[in-house]
Amino acid sequence: MADERETRDLVAELRILAELVIDRVEPALRRFDDPEAPHWDGCSWCPLCALAAALRGERHDLLSLVATEFDALAAVVRAYLDDHAAGTARPASPTTPTVDADGTGTAVPGASTPSVRPGGYQPITVTTTSKPDRERPTPPTQ
Repeated sequence: MADERETRDLVAELRILAELVIDRVEPALRRFDDPEAPHWDGCSWCPLCALAAALRGERHDLLSLVATEFDALAAVVRAYLDDHAAGTARPASPTTPTVDADGTGTAVPGASTPSVRPGGYQPITVTTTSKPDRERPTPPTQ
C-alpha cells in the first residue's frame, strides 16, 4: 500500500515538473521565433551564430526551427499528461497470471501484476496545430 502511494506521489511530482519546464521554456523559445524581430543577416545554420542572434534579439532560422519543434513536443507532452491524468490509471489486478509448462494459465492470489507491453508494431499518430513559417534551413555546400 505504501509503495502504491509513493508511486502516485512520484508520478504527480514528475507531472508538475514537466508542466513547469514547459511553462518556463516555452515563452523564451517563442521570443526566438518572433516574426516582428529583425532577421539575422549572418549564416542560417551555425549554432554559434544562432546564439549571437539570440543575444542580440534577432530572429535566426535555426532558433525558429527549434522553437517550432519544441511547440510540437510540448503539445505531445501536454496531450500525454491530459490523457494520463491522476486517478485515471488502471488499478493493478489483484492476481498475477502465470503459465505452466503445459501452457495452461493459473493465477497467484494477492500478487501484483507485472507491466507487460503488447508485442509487435504499435503505430503512434502525432498531430500538431501549428506549422513552421518556412522550410527547414539547409547548411551551405562548400
